[in-house]
Order: sequence, then C-alpha cells, then structure tokens
Amino acid sequence: MSKKISRRNFLSAAGTLAATGLLAACAPPPAAAPAAPAAPAAPASGEQPAASAPTEAPAAAGAVKLKWDTFRGPGTGWNEERITTFVEKNPNVEIEFRPLTGASQQDNYGKMYAQFAAGDLGDVVAFDPSHFHFWRAINKDIIGPLDDLIAADKTDLTQWFDKFIELQRFGGKIYGLPSWGWAGQDTMVINNVHLKEAGINAPDPTGYETSMDTYAEWARNLFKKDERYGMAITFDEGHLVTLTRAFNGDLIDAEGKKSLLMDDKNAQEGLRWAYKLAVEDKVLPRPADMQDAAAALLDGKLSILWGGSLNVRNFKRDIKDAAKAEATQGLLPMRTDNRPASQIRGGTWNVLKSSPHQAEAFQFIKHITDAEGALGFNLVAGQGAFVRPDVVQELIKKDPVHEWFIPNLENGIPAHAPANSRGREYTDACVQWATKMMDPNENIPFEQGLQDLHDNIQKVLDMEPA
Repeated sequence: MSKKISRRNFLSAAGTLAATGLLAACAPPPAAAPAAPAAPAAPASGEQPAASAPTEAPAAAGAVKLKWDTFRGPGTGWNEERITTFVEKNPNVEIEFRPLTGASQQDNYGKMYAQFAAGDLGDVVAFDPSHFHFWRAINKDIIGPLDDLIAADKTDLTQWFDKFIELQRFGGKIYGLPSWGWAGQDTMVINNVHLKEAGINAPDPTGYETSMDTYAEWARNLFKKDERYGMAITFDEGHLVTLTRAFNGDLIDAEGKKSLLMDDKNAQEGLRWAYKLAVEDKVLPRPADMQDAAAALLDGKLSILWGGSLNVRNFKRDIKDAAKAEATQGLLPMRTDNRPASQIRGGTWNVLKSSPHQAEAFQFIKHITDAEGALGFNLVAGQGAFVRPDVVQELIKKDPVHEWFIPNLENGIPAHAPANSRGREYTDACVQWATKMMDPNENIPFEQGLQDLHDNIQKVLDMEPA
C-alpha cells in the first residue's frame, strides 16, 4: 500500500498484537556496549529472551545519530512510526531516515555501493540474501557480524522461524535480523471458479498430493483459445529453482559453483515439462501476451499462476467479483527426500561494519524486526514478512489464508547463491535464456535451449568474484 498513515492509525492496526501482550514483550532492552573481542557466540535456543527488561537510553554518552538507508516501506508511514517509537524509548538517539527511491531494487543496491565508496552509507541498511547482495556486502566489509551484540543482549533468536535466521548466517557468523520472507515460488495460485466450471476438485491448500502431471493436465483443460490461458509462469531464477526442485533436481549446486542442468536428469525433466506446455502445447502466455498476470487472474483470463504465498494473499485480497474469481492454492508435490519444493527467500536488516554506533544500530534493527515492527511491515508497509510465528498467527486472525503458508515456512529448502557473489549476472542469465527457450516464437529445440541456458549460467558461475 502507498497511503501514508499516522502513528495512531498504525498502532490501531497493531491492536490485536498489543492485546495479546506481544508488543510489550518485544520492547527493546537497554542498548549494550560492544563486547570485548572474543569468539562469537550465539545464544542457546532454549534461552529466555531479555525483551521484558526495562528499556533505557543507549549506553553511549551524549547524543547519537543513526542514518537509515532503505527502499523498504517509504511513503507508507511504517518507517516513521518505527523511528518515533524507538526514539521515545531512547531519547538520546536521533535517526535520519534516508529513503532510497531508485527505479528498481537493483538500482538501489547500486546506490548503496556508491554511498559506501563515498563514505556516506547509513548505519542501518539492507543487503538482502534473496537478491544475492548479502554475501557480496559481507565480502566487501560493508556489513559486520552481530554475534557479540546478540550474545551480550541475550537476543532470543527463536522469535523468528529458523529458516529465516539461517538466512542471516555466513561463515559461521550472523550478519542481520530478518525483514521480509516467504517460501518462494512454491505455489500454484488457482482461480477456483475455473476448476468448479471444469468439475475439478480444488487441491488441499496445505497438502502435497497434486502431481506436476496433474497441474499440466489442468493447464491444458482450462485453456480456451483467445479467451484465457491455462497457466502462466515467469521463467526467472526463482521459478527455475522451484521447477527443478519439484522434479527432485536443482538448478545449481549448494556450493554455488556449478550448473546442474546437463548432469541432473530430474532437472531436465522439469524443464521439459515446462517446455511442452509453453512451446509445444502453447497454453502459457509469452511475456508480450500478458503484461500483468495478477490482473488477468482476477479478471478470469488466467486460471493458474505459478507463484508463491504473496501472490495467493494478494489475489484473495484483491478479488472484487466473486463470479469471476475465487482464490485457492496448490503446493508443489513433496520431493522424494521429504522436503517441499521451495526456495526460502528473504531479506535482512544489517549494521554498517564501520558504524561508530554498533550497539544503538543493533537495538534499532531489533526494534524494526520485533512483533510490532514485523506486523506493521505486513499491514502498513505492504511487505510479505512471514518471518515470525507470532506475527503469522496474528495475520491468520485477519485472514485464514496465511495458515496455508506455514508448512513451507517451517520446512522450506534454502536458496543456493553463486559462490562468486555474481547474483545479478546469475539472475539475468536465468531469465534471459530461459525466457528465450520457452518462447514458441523462437522455435528453439529443447536440447539446444537446455544447453544455452546451462552454458550461460555456468559462464556467470565461472566469473571472478564480484
């Protein structure tokens, strides 16, 4: 949402959390001074949080000024509310909010690298793992580990789903706290009106029983020439990963050094499944044919959108005409290794490694990731922040659709990142060559398209580190 809100309205939106006592439990504790150099130590999982301790001003003497650079939430009022409530409890801290307003997320990362080079990057920033900038920022000494601060503060990391805490780790250390997060492109977002018309029973939205062959059959049966498409798939990195994982394969290896497409028969089977639908059967739209798949789903011009939990939530929320659309979902089938075909995707809030105010910056990122902050990040900032069990439970009270997402949030498979931190080049290669391969107008034989996609992904993985 883009409408700016007042602090009063935001707190009203968070009222259900306050009523359960979660807001009080997540008030930030006193800012701790940086610990003396020692081996980093994360708190044991059974430790009780120190969140109920009285909040005081940070320990640093005199006024402290933090700069917050982000493209997450500007214009919604969420950022300002988080600043106001933190400063009320920490009156000798001033926070300068500097929204990044680039044309794209990647443009904003470019700005942050330039700011760092100029010595003007904020104390609090976000180099998201799922945009593949997290590891690059660590390797370039832009963001620093938080282990000592977490240990000194006794921060309870079990406040968040384990998968999203693991996403903050690199080289045995933790470099952030979770911001947004979901299980990736793990879901068939389905217009149930079309299933009912075809006499098809909707799948269990939390089950894994529907096969990929069944989804393909539905896509063909629901397709109506010049009227609607049976299914839409965006052939980007996130979809390619879950596509190959749905067939018990993967796109690249866990070390991020090798494309698996020419060796992994399961991955090839997944790509062949999509190729048949897109190129041979022509029941999938080309990008030029459908600029806005979400709108087509709402308008009854698309039956199934391969997406994720965010798409499901937004589809259900935006339905205006129940005669045209009814929301349901089908998860991808469970893999033979008993893991759901998924790709845990998420963001992070980080502290600038060279910041002179490490303790205060850490307390602020705790404040924006606590229960109130994460709930507001969903309801006010319009983000998909399914990273905390307590917040997901509050979202379920507002819309039961959120309960469908829990199994994959708890058990999803992590993303594999290029070892050389060439994330942008990697994702660009995926979407460019897969989209070309899956375009019936290009008339590329499957074997050639597969080889081209493999070669161009491997070319990126073989580059020198970024």
